[in-house]
Amino acid sequence: MTISSKQKDILQQFLISFIAVLLSLIVGAVIILAMGYNPISAYGALIKGSMGSLVSLTMTLKTSVPLILAGLAVAVAFKSSAFNIGVEGQLMFGGLCAGLVGIYVPLPGPLHLAATILAGMLGGALIAFFPAILNSSCNVSVVISTIMLNYVVQFFVQYCVMGPFHGATSAPATDPLLASATLPNILPSPYQLNLGFILMILAVVLIYIYMNKTTKGYEMTAVGLNRTASEFSGINVKKNMFMALLISGAIAGLAGGIEISGSLKRMVNGFSSGYGFSGIPIALMARNNPFAIILTGFFFGMMRSGSFLMQATVGVSSDMVGIIQGLVVVFICLENLIRYYMNRRK
Repeated sequence: MTISSKQKDILQQFLISFIAVLLSLIVGAVIILAMGYNPISAYGALIKGSMGSLVSLTMTLKTSVPLILAGLAVAVAFKSSAFNIGVEGQLMFGGLCAGLVGIYVPLPGPLHLAATILAGMLGGALIAFFPAILNSSCNVSVVISTIMLNYVVQFFVQYCVMGPFHGATSAPATDPLLASATLPNILPSPYQLNLGFILMILAVVLIYIYMNKTTKGYEMTAVGLNRTASEFSGINVKKNMFMALLISGAIAGLAGGIEISGSLKRMVNGFSSGYGFSGIPIALMARNNPFAIILTGFFFGMMRSGSFLMQATVGVSSDMVGIIQGLVVVFICLENLIRYYMNRRK
């Protein structure tokens, strides 16, 4: 069986991602050792805390859902050369919109849940609309505008939760969502996995079909590969970047809506612990492949979920996970160097 040059390139790209993760774990082990802890015990506790039992595995899967969707949101924009760094803000605003609809807009039965999730998607798309229109009409950098909007949204959400929509308790949160607006569990207690997991899988499949099996998706991909050639071919570059940002924002808003209606059951100030920013290395590791994002997102969810047991039993701070994630980005950026040594090895 012969392998085409395209398949070889894809395999090489994923091998580079694997090497980047491996190098990150090795450097992380050196740092843990320098701190005076046993890296084998630390990584062992990390794995045990994330996959040591069926309960911890379902907890890891639940943690992975917003991470996978954040990575998917980043990937959709990246595929069209729109560098959406504002997924964090879009996710938070989507969660706020979903929470408000879930609390203050009573609707019958499943319609209320559908409206809550849809509100989250529309909220995320709305925040993505501003940098999209600024880029298409005034040629404003998407990177700058999306980064700045993160801070605007963060403080606006904080104002809403701590101010006019603050709940009856002293906690920095709203009142609980109505029961009709919460995502049901797909496994019995004590397993923590809700319908949001199914929605995430559905989103990945739909994005894959859209990007690889439709004309519009082909145009977005073509713009990401070569904007100049796409423009000469008659593809509207700005329109495709505009649509890519809106779709990216809607996916980020979906992540926020699932987190609020499925996990927290209320809007909590600062509920997103960097999900949007984690989406960037998740998408980079997966080479913007929707199905590969499930694996890389699960890897990041595993580290987050297992970090608490690592800190409790070994003493290594859970912040070590953030260091490893940062190292992944560093080594992914050294792709050309890794590729050079791989080709030289051949």
